[in-house]
Order: sequence, then structure tokens, then C-alpha cells
Amino acid sequence: MNDDVPSSPSSAEAHPPPGRSLEQPVAPARGRHGASSAVLILLSIVGTLVFAGSFAAVLYLVSWEDVGEVQTGSFLDVKLTGEIGDAPTMGGFFLEPDDFPPITTEVAAALTHAATDDRITGVYVRLEAPSLGWAGTQEVRAALQQVREAGKPVVCFSESYSTSSYLLASACEHVLMPPAGANMVVGLAASTTYYAGTFEKIGVTPQMEHVGDFKSAVEPYERSEPSEAAAEATNALLDSLWSQWVGMVAEGRDVSEETVRAWVDSPALSPNEALDRGLVDGLAFPDQIALSLPESHDEGWADGLAEVDGAAAVDSEGFTSLKEYLKGLRAESRSSRRHVAVLHASGQIVSGRADGGLFGQQVIADKTLGRQLSDIRENDDVVALVLRVDSPGGSGLASDMIWREVQRFRATGRPVVVSMANAAASGGYYIAAPADWIVAQPGTLTGSIGVFGGKFDLSGGYEKLGMTQTTFKRGDNADMFSSTAAFSEDGREAYRTFLSDFYELFLQRVSDGRDLERDAAHEVAQGRVWTGEQAKARGLVDELGGLAEAVAKARELAEAEDVGVVRWPKRKGFLERLMEDLDDTSRSRAVTDAVGELSGGASHEIVELLLLQRVLADGGVAALLPGNLTFRDGGPVAR
Repeated sequence: MNDDVPSSPSSAEAHPPPGRSLEQPVAPARGRHGASSAVLILLSIVGTLVFAGSFAAVLYLVSWEDVGEVQTGSFLDVKLTGEIGDAPTMGGFFLEPDDFPPITTEVAAALTHAATDDRITGVYVRLEAPSLGWAGTQEVRAALQQVREAGKPVVCFSESYSTSSYLLASACEHVLMPPAGANMVVGLAASTTYYAGTFEKIGVTPQMEHVGDFKSAVEPYERSEPSEAAAEATNALLDSLWSQWVGMVAEGRDVSEETVRAWVDSPALSPNEALDRGLVDGLAFPDQIALSLPESHDEGWADGLAEVDGAAAVDSEGFTSLKEYLKGLRAESRSSRRHVAVLHASGQIVSGRADGGLFGQQVIADKTLGRQLSDIRENDDVVALVLRVDSPGGSGLASDMIWREVQRFRATGRPVVVSMANAAASGGYYIAAPADWIVAQPGTLTGSIGVFGGKFDLSGGYEKLGMTQTTFKRGDNADMFSSTAAFSEDGREAYRTFLSDFYELFLQRVSDGRDLERDAAHEVAQGRVWTGEQAKARGLVDELGGLAEAVAKARELAEAEDVGVVRWPKRKGFLERLMEDLDDTSRSRAVTDAVGELSGGASHEIVELLLLQRVLADGGVAALLPGNLTFRDGGPVAR
């Protein structure tokens, strides 16, 4: 019975004895009411304690930093698998920031740190078809060299070597593979897909214009083969990249460049032949290597690996995983107050906002990057900015909007240093131009200072499908950017003038940023793509190196040698990203979402065309690398 609800009077109470009136109070049932109150009080106390304990646990989890578990006297186990990006991604489902896969510069930073870390005895590198890009490979390779120079053993194992992965392996003291592996060190090739024949079949007519003799980005849409200028530029790129590869491998393996070229021109595909000709030092299985790593500094160590029986269990305490090691470095970065901000800008440059959530393609959107630059500018703890650029370019307008935000940061009196990754070309160079100092890897693709634009006339395709379209207009060129009409003569001339004016603006940005005369900038521009090595010789780059060199220069220019490094944008956990995706319904997603499920070799080409269409929307100017240049090296395709 509920104590709060009065009950009906009993028959005895309805007829009271003599001398007692109905109005006299009846004594309550004190026993039951007291017990219920005690239970409620007890439950309240327990609930309060549970709440307080939960709140304390949350505070502990928020403040607690997982700095990783590093085994003293262990080998750093560096496993590199598949595509390794240059910029922080949002990771997979249910991953928290510390669990996100490492990016190229984190791998390099971990190796550099391990070189002087007394807890780390050596490094064991396991390559499983990694794809880092040419500049990314050079960045990690330089870090491996630092470990060797510190006197620590560096051992590399892979079931199959490609030309690019072998460049990485050549920095190691021991290069190993299994007895049934494959040595696919066969050289470097570059290819471009041309669409002219396809467009002719489906009735699409490209209406393109460009500025710059070497701005060959329009050629894949208008031609079936490269022009003489495009072929010259591509061969010059290959010559530079190939010269770098041969020189680095020869130095790492302590052989002549002639020997290295012979390895490639007469490839040793089988493991036994690779061993006989000196490409690898030994043939062994992973367990044999892991069991005997502590003796890897001994002379002739690789020769005896085949005799290790593998019966013993591998001592897990003899290894520290890269994931655990990075936890400490990431925690150290988050603890920095005054710091150099490293802002990653990766992908094609587009107008609008980027989808930073779970389902989007990585692009550089001017409004998103502009907001991040504004946040960094307004942060008084930031002493300098390192802009890490990995981009083939994109929208000219968006590039100029980002350029302005970089200038606004410089106006605060704090230095800006650009670190170029695999590519910082065309629009990617545009946003780098105002920096106080530019650092690039020898294999970075940069320059491509030129513009193009236009549209695709789909009227022929409409006709093939039996579709017709009638347009009513006021103004001779009202349909200038219609997808079902070619440029008129006057319209084309007006568009050429528009592109020429933008090219002059591009030259002005480069001239001002690099302290060059207009004609000197034009001489190295005209859409020509350079490697970082070539760009440095032409004054477009100040220093060859990676992110570490860029951060060191930023500290030097800021006169703040003891400050930390913090990466932007901040990595977010699953719940944060999911809530953003559900909440921000107004943001525009990258066009690549529409083809994300495509399979087969054509998906990349379709993505390229859709991104180009986004860049050229409404008559935009494109500042992009030529076409979809693809490098092949006997391993995973590197674009």
C-alpha cells in the first residue's frame, strides 16, 4: 500500500466507541513508513556514490595519457603495409586518435627518435607492399639512415621488393627476403591515360584553353598521345627521379651506380639470383629473423639465418611495436603549450568546405583550411607555422583564397615554412609561394606554375541518346558555360583573356614570394613540372629535406628552439566524427563519394574527371598537375 495515499476508514472507525469522536486523529502505522524511508535514503546514498565514482572515473580517463609501453633493450618493430598517407585521416570505425594508423612523417619521426633512444637497441622493418610515394619513401629512408648512423642495427624483410620499396630497404644494414619471394626491382615507368578516343565515341567535345607551353593538363582530354613539350617534360622528370634512385641505392648498398643499373636492366627476379648478385643479404623466414635479431650486428649474421630451426618461441618483450612507440610521441606533442603548428593540407584544392567526417574524400577546401589557419593565427601559443602541402593543385580561386590566409598569418610577424610532400604543384605551389622558407624532398613534384580551364560540350552525347535541348538567352554569351554548346569565337577570346590574367596573377604571387622578377618567374613557370631537386636549382625551393628540417627552420626563424610541435587538424574519435556527420547536413561532400564503391582500374580515372568538373564548375580556373600521370615501379601503383 502506498503510504502517501490515505485508506478508507475501517468499520470500527466508522462507529467509534463512546467518548471518541470521528475527528480525533488516528495514529499512523509507523513501522512500515519508517522502513520505506530508510530504503529511499539508502538508495539515494548509493546513487550519489555511484554518480560520484562515475564522474571521477571520467575525469581520470580524460586526464590519463596512454604513453605506450616501450620495452628496454628492444627492437622497434616497424611494419609498413599498403597505402600510408601524408596527412592525418579520420581513421576507421570505432578507432580513437591513438589507434589511428601512422602517417609518413610520424613513421619518420619515430625512427629519428629511436636513433637516440637508449631503450631501443635497433629497428626491424617489415615491408608489406607499402605505398608512400616517392618523396614519402625518401623521407622515411632518411630517418632509417639516422638510425644506422647512430650505430644501431637496421634489418629489413619483405616477401617481395618493388623499385620504390627497395629504395627504402637499401638504407638498411641487412636486406632479407624468403626463399620463395619475388624481387620486382625492374625500374620506373610513367604513363598517362588519354580520353580523346573515348570522348569521340560518346559525343563529348572538350572545350579547353591553357596558359603555359608546358601546361599539358588539357592534353589527356583533347589528344590521344602527348605533345612534344609534354613528352620532354615527362622525360626530364623521369631522368631526375631515376638518377636519385640509382644514386641512393648505390650509396646504401655500397656498390657502383653501374652495378645498380645492371641490376635493373637485367633483373634478378628470383631470390637466389638476387642473393648471388648482391641485391639482398640473406634468405630467411620471419621467425628465423625474429629469433636471432639480437645478434644482427655480428659479422656474417645474415649467412647463418637459414640454420635457425625456429623451434623456440619469439620473445615478445624483445620488440616494441610502432603503434606503442607512437603513443608516447603523440602524447608529448599534445602536452606542448608554446609550439610550432604543423598544418596538413592534402588533396585536390577545391572551393567550399571539406567533409572531415567518416565518409568523405580528402581534399583541401578553401573555407575549411581557411578556418584552420584562422584558428592557428589567433592562438598565441603558436610561435610559427609549418604548412605541410601534399597536393597536385586544383581550383585557382580556392588557391588564392588560401594564399590570402597564409599571408594573414605572416602579417602577425610569425614565420611560415612550407614542407612539401609527394606533390606541391600548380595550386599546391600557389599556396606555398608566400612562405618564408620552402623545404622539399628531391623526389617531390612541384612547380607546374600555369593554368587551364574550359568545359565539356555534351551536345554530341545528347544527340546520340536522342535528346535535344532548346535554350533561350539574352546576351550573346549567356550560354558561355553551357554544357550543351561550344564556345563562340567571342566567348573563347574572352575566356582566354580571363586565363591569361589569372596566369599573370599566379606569376605575381610567385614573384613576390620568391623575390623574383616577373620574367624570371615566367622562365621557370609556363606549366613546367619540376622535381624538388630541379626546383631548388631554379630558386623555387630553398632546402631539400622533410618535415623535421622544416620544423627546425621554423624554430630558428621564430627564435624559439625549445618549443614543441602540434599537428593540425586535430584527430577526432569515432563519436565526435559521427556527431559531426549527423549534425552538419549543409556541408558539401567531395564528388568522389559518388564513385567510392566503383571497382576496377577505371575508378581512378572517373574520380579525376569528376574532381576536374568540380574545379571547372561555373568557369573556374584550374591550377593542376598535367593529367593523371601514373608512376609504375613493379609494385603498387603510385600516382
